[in-house]
Amino acid sequence: MSGKKSLVLVLTLSLILVTVAVQCGPAPEPEVVEKVVKETVVVEKEVEVVKEVVVTPTPEPPPPMPSYAAEFKNPDMWVGATYGEPESLDPAWTYESAGAATQLNLYEGVVAFKKSSVEEFVPALATDWEISEDGLTYVFNVREGVTFHEGGTLEPHDVAYSIQRGMLQDRADGPQWMPISTFFPGFYTVEDLAAEYGDDGACAMIQEAAVADDEAGTVTLNLGGPAPWLLQLMAQPFGGGALDMEWMVENGDWDGDCATWRDWHNPTAEETLLFDKVNGTGPFKLDHWTPGEEIVLVANEDYWRTEPIWEGGPSGPPSIKTAIIKLVEEWGTRLAMLETGDADWIEVDIANIAQIDPLVKTRYTGLDESAPAEELNPDGILKLFWQLPYPAMTPGMMNQMVNMEGGNPYVGSGKPDGNGIPPDFFSDKNVRLAFVHAFNYDAYIEDAFYGEAVQPTGPIIVGMMGWREDQPTYSYDPAKAEEYFKQAKMKDPETGEEVSVWDKGFYFQMTYNTGNDARRIAAEVIKQEIEALNPGFSVAVVNLPWPSYLAGRRAGKYPIAISGWIEDYHDPSNWVHPFMHSDGAYSRVQAFPEDLQARIDELIDKGVATSDPEERRVIYEELQQISYDEALDIFIYQQLERCYVQEWISGWYFHPMSPEHYFNLYFLSKVAP
Repeated sequence: MSGKKSLVLVLTLSLILVTVAVQCGPAPEPEVVEKVVKETVVVEKEVEVVKEVVVTPTPEPPPPMPSYAAEFKNPDMWVGATYGEPESLDPAWTYESAGAATQLNLYEGVVAFKKSSVEEFVPALATDWEISEDGLTYVFNVREGVTFHEGGTLEPHDVAYSIQRGMLQDRADGPQWMPISTFFPGFYTVEDLAAEYGDDGACAMIQEAAVADDEAGTVTLNLGGPAPWLLQLMAQPFGGGALDMEWMVENGDWDGDCATWRDWHNPTAEETLLFDKVNGTGPFKLDHWTPGEEIVLVANEDYWRTEPIWEGGPSGPPSIKTAIIKLVEEWGTRLAMLETGDADWIEVDIANIAQIDPLVKTRYTGLDESAPAEELNPDGILKLFWQLPYPAMTPGMMNQMVNMEGGNPYVGSGKPDGNGIPPDFFSDKNVRLAFVHAFNYDAYIEDAFYGEAVQPTGPIIVGMMGWREDQPTYSYDPAKAEEYFKQAKMKDPETGEEVSVWDKGFYFQMTYNTGNDARRIAAEVIKQEIEALNPGFSVAVVNLPWPSYLAGRRAGKYPIAISGWIEDYHDPSNWVHPFMHSDGAYSRVQAFPEDLQARIDELIDKGVATSDPEERRVIYEELQQISYDEALDIFIYQQLERCYVQEWISGWYFHPMSPEHYFNLYFLSKVAP
């Protein structure tokens, strides 16, 4: 193992609080070693002859597997422990995994994903639907007899209102760019529509995109171009989560009048009615949310479903009567909760698997309990689902013009004086090239992820249209990193004086979200590798609670932010937009050069508007190549996923687009061992 790889391993092992003597897996067969012993034999004429005799030693018995016995508690209660909590409970506002996973238990759309498929759908709030031959019109027959948590009755106008409200609310960096660009190709915000057609015109267009007919019992969606991913949006809370229009208006939300939509446009999280309130149709209701502590959900005993959502699925009220999602940022505490039976599921970073694997009794290689299974430890307490195909990717995003408004501690002095960096530090391509060559990708993936990850080649994940097997990839090369740093320049924002990055040195702070150890290790690897190149280079690693971290990232305050993306719908457009478009959730604040940004936007818009698969492939391959050529981000890892649950939990399954492992509480039950 090289010294550089050892560094990654040291950072990984710093997570381990308890020495683990036995790894998860079948007891290994004892290794039989043939030992050569030299024996002296005396023969005639006293000539000494050396004869080789092979001796096979008695193998040592394998060490016994550890025995565990978690106490079975609360048969109708599920408890999970994680390190992130929602920013908001408003489905139209939420664009992060903790909130989205919570809302999938509370809200429903007209359709739902068919178990683990991203391309098959089953009826939810619609009983059935029709799609026109040109793919531009979808007509949904809205289900009768469904009631909201607060008692209202679902009608078609509620579905249309919910879709319209989301697009008009359209908060900055929110998820509504997807419905807007789907209904109105070439537009990504309601502000774009209003700039082109006026406020009244934009609102009228949105109302015409989702049209309700209460008498006929239908909702009709009218698209501006083919969008084969539409049903994927409608199956998720941000796109299709149905709200009770009358209840919303009575409680002070948008009243459906185009003259007033601006009053509810682009709110902060706390400004929306649904920040900490819920009135959906889903199998669970909100009992309470105590930020910083827990979210408690209770079963909707009036849940409308009388037939299984698919063969073998549940119907009627949930088996789990109370679900508690606890915020527990410290790994050792989460692990202890699992060992004592106080948690049914916990968030486990891949860096922690050496500690938790010995607890596994049964390992499933697949998406649910129908997958091939093997018993690893007969005295274990957990089920493990592993090698799950997770469409998620994590980069280190370099900001080419850091926001200095109101001061910014993340850039130190803010000057090229060795004690900070100027806000445009990463606008020098040589700096970006130095950083992408200073990361030890292979060692990080092997040691931090046990090899259960791959290095991305750009924003488009492995295996998707736009990804090429022969795509060039940045590799770890400290000599190249040094070479690029020696070519890099910094400019004083006040005097305009230009200085050498290598000669002057720098300091800045790099951020990740508290509790995410995989990102922590990545940040520390960057720090160690950069500082090893030059004693004048200094990088501080800073962790922030999830909501605070998101707010700072959206404000463009961080020179480098390490964060991940989980696809919203299965298409390359959902990858290039957040990482490259001028309205992208991440790239919006990275300040790419104007001419480059214009070229990128044109290609992304063309990719969405084009239906020919071969034309789209060429477009997305070009975007992937641009990302590489410009070294826009440090593309660190795309991982395979694992999920650990107590042996007494049944019904869990994986969905590739699931935001967190507790998205499907309705399907779970607890069976005493």
